Amino acid sequence: MRTCPDKDMNFEVATARASGTGGLVGVALMLTMALGLAACGTVELGETPPEVNACRPSQSFFVTEVWPGFLAKTYSGRRCSDADCHASARGRELVVTPPTSAPAVPLPPDWAALYRSVSQQMLCTNVSASPLLARVDGRQTHGGGKLIEPDRVEATLIKMWVTAP
Repeated sequence: MRTCPDKDMNFEVATARASGTGGLVGVALMLTMALGLAACGTVELGETPPEVNACRPSQSFFVTEVWPGFLAKTYSGRRCSDADCHASARGRELVVTPPTSAPAVPLPPDWAALYRSVSQQMLCTNVSASPLLARVDGRQTHGGGKLIEPDRVEATLIKMWVTAP
């Protein structure tokens, strides 16, 4: 027997009463009661979980190492944030807008937007296959061409980012 602690009658009694009234009124009353009884007993699900399969490496390491040692560097006279590369106006998945506020954790809004954009290019379960690395080391197509070698300091830095505290 299904009962609802904050209702005066159980489901079977409500069904019997509704079916005895006949016609559409009985069906409507029965559906209303069923919906009302289904709504009792609210379940608290807690906080909304982060994006499924999202990679969220260290924010601190991002600010102190990844930004200055990888994203803000100059490669053959160009930077990731140049207007014709990953500036916001280009409409690319990876947007690299240099932050204007001081770095801090928790991240200020401009740093948070940059972190989110970059971390979305990461695969924490297989960092080497991350688009962030695979494009700049020449394994995937990158409009800016090959920028780093897979076994050099920049690639190691990105791999370290995933495991950093």
